[in-house]
Amino acid sequence: MKKKKMLLLILMMTIGIIMGKENSSQAALQSNGGSPATKDVNGWITGIRQMQTTGGTLGLTDTINGTNLTSDNKNLDIHMQKNTEYGAMVILSASSYGNPNQIADGQTTTGNETGVKMKINKEWVAAGMSNTAAASMKNAVGRYKNQYTAPNYTEKIGDAVATIGGWHATNPTTVWISSKDKYDEVLVRSCLLRAYNGSIFSYYGYGYDDTDWLYDYAAKRRDADYRKTWSSRAVVVVGSGI
Repeated sequence: MKKKKMLLLILMMTIGIIMGKENSSQAALQSNGGSPATKDVNGWITGIRQMQTTGGTLGLTDTINGTNLTSDNKNLDIHMQKNTEYGAMVILSASSYGNPNQIADGQTTTGNETGVKMKINKEWVAAGMSNTAAASMKNAVGRYKNQYTAPNYTEKIGDAVATIGGWHATNPTTVWISSKDKYDEVLVRSCLLRAYNGSIFSYYGYGYDDTDWLYDYAAKRRDADYRKTWSSRAVVVVGSGI
């Protein structure tokens, strides 16, 4: 009799464990490292915020304010990467916790599968002038962007722009928001591209070619013109009371 009770108890425990496993859920969001989608800055900053709404990537029921990009969710925040967030990632990649070598296209920040896969292919970050003409970025609350002010670049902690000269073949082809820029048209159309040329530390922020700029407006757009389409990344913040 005791043996039958013991077998019954073991059977019930086994069923309970199986049911528990079937009802549990684990989820992760991971880029597949393939060819990334491309959008302009307005498209990315609003589109990535929509990932946490009904029908978005995570299928939640949040409602995002269409102007300032806020929501009432205090436990989850998904947004377009800011320059300081990108900068923190690549600085860590060059630390003792990362990859000691220059990261080639398609490699990760740690040199193995635990790291962030990097593409050297011009990558938008949510960073621009305080008077930027990119409406979605201009109207977004400060937590979703890094703002800079003309005429000279002022470093933000962790943005990995001024402090990384020469790191792993850094190639900033222009000093972003340089005092040499003569026209407000140049500055307000400039946003910031990272992984611009040959290195994840490279950057470019000259959004408009002021050579004969009055003569051929549309044709003189440079790479960092906010209307051009490049790749970007989503940052997912999970916690209580964020």
